[in-house]
Amino acid sequence: MTLNKFLKPVAILALAGVGMQASAGTSVSAAYPETVADALQDLGYKAAVTTDSYGDPQIRSASNGVNFTLFFYGCDDDGENCQDIQFTAAFDMTYEMDLKSMNTWNRERAMGKAFLDDEMDPVLQHYMISVDGMSRSVFEESFEYWTEILSDFTDFIDW
Repeated sequence: MTLNKFLKPVAILALAGVGMQASAGTSVSAAYPETVADALQDLGYKAAVTTDSYGDPQIRSASNGVNFTLFFYGCDDDGENCQDIQFTAAFDMTYEMDLKSMNTWNRERAMGKAFLDDEMDPVLQHYMISVDGMSRSVFEESFEYWTEILSDFTDFIDW
């Protein structure tokens, strides 16, 4: 892994933490899920906004034929004013993956955590801190990083 590949996601997270209020077209914020959906749609991706079993917002999307969900965290009891976003892709494999493979993936990457679910199927997650929002360009760069991680992971698990 090159140093540049490590520093890029660290810089994105640092910039994402810079406080700025979300306003339509210029900022993306977990507190305003519609800004996240709008940003995804502007990038040409589907973005279906729903709620999870806790009443928190979630967005369903896909990249290169792989479905993923954006889960919102740190929300109020009424599912509003969320703080962070987590991209999650789960894979239903025809064979069981092994822990050694997941450990190798995690050891070789700074971001894009992988683990095995109860059925030994791989799950990939990427966490984004967006407390007070982030610029549209920072979101787009971080989302691009997610799609790269997702593509690398599907290659890694031979999906």
